[in-house]
Amino acid sequence: MTVDLDTLYRGLAILSTLASLGAVIFAWFAGRRKDVDRRLQEGSKRMDRHDLRLQALEQDVKAMPGKDDMHRLELHLSEMAGDMKAMSSTLVAMAESQARTERIVSRHEDHLRGTAQ
Repeated sequence: MTVDLDTLYRGLAILSTLASLGAVIFAWFAGRRKDVDRRLQEGSKRMDRHDLRLQALEQDVKAMPGKDDMHRLELHLSEMAGDMKAMSSTLVAMAESQARTERIVSRHEDHLRGTAQ
C-alpha cells in the first residue's frame, strides 16, 4: 500500500476543510451559548428587581388600613361630628348667657356711676 503525495495532499485538504468547518460550528455554538447565558443573566437580574418591587408593594399593602379599620374610622368620625354639634349648641348657649351677664353688669355699672337712662 503506497500512498502517493497527491493523495496525501487531498486527504490533508479534506482534513483541513473539516477542521475549519468544525471550528466554525464550534465558534457558532459557543457564541450562541454566551448570548444565551448573557440573556439568562439579564433576565435573572430583572426578575430579582421585580421580586424586590413586589416585596415592597406587599409591605405597603399590609400596612394600609383594611375594610374594618376604615369602618371603625367612619364610625368614630360620625361620633365626633355629633359631639361637635353638641359642643356648638353648648357654646351658643354659653355665648347667650355671657351676653346676658354683660348686659346686667353694664346696667349695674351705669347705676353705680349715676348715668342710668
